[in-house]
Amino acid sequence: MRTPLAVITGGSRGLGYETARQLGLLGYRLVIAAKDGKRLGEAAKALKEHGYDVHSKTVDMASARSIAAFGEWLKSLAPVDVLVNAAGILPETAKDGVLGTPDKLVTDTLTINAIGPWRMCKAVAPHLAQGARIVNVSSGMGGMAEMGSDFFGYRASKAALNALTRTLSHELKSRGVLVNSVCPGWVRTGMGGPNATRDVAEGASGIVWAATLPPDG
Repeated sequence: MRTPLAVITGGSRGLGYETARQLGLLGYRLVIAAKDGKRLGEAAKALKEHGYDVHSKTVDMASARSIAAFGEWLKSLAPVDVLVNAAGILPETAKDGVLGTPDKLVTDTLTINAIGPWRMCKAVAPHLAQGARIVNVSSGMGGMAEMGSDFFGYRASKAALNALTRTLSHELKSRGVLVNSVCPGWVRTGMGGPNATRDVAEGASGIVWAATLPPDG
């Protein structure tokens, strides 16, 4: 029987790493991807020390070329049963407000948090197993009904990620692929900070739940 394969972007730290750890505990082979090669290597080593079957590959979520190269590299490990888009950035600050935030911070955030996952889905889609799962790590900050002040780029990127989820779920339905967004809550990671209300294991648990949904999920 084939061992299922999970691909996790942003897998070198925080929610991405913890998601990989929990999926490894469930028996998945793992591919973790991140931009920082040194940190990625350390994460892969730590996961291997848990006894997991781990591959790692650097990828720049801001680069179409890097993501396409990742898709080509992934061919030898396919088919892919789970893709988790966990990579993301939040470079904006509340003090700048919507109108004072530098253009580059907004465009970088949109590129990495929304365009990057779209490109990753395109790169990985040819290698998805029948009935695979895609999980996009979103945020309540991207919900239109809950939209508050500040952080325009981040909020817009997560709203766009939710749009990707909805549209892609229709496109891949015939292949039995379930596509979902998950808000992990306010999690104590490098991005969430020490005052967040959830620990990283609790935050990742919802992502893993969506990644392992049954066929009627």
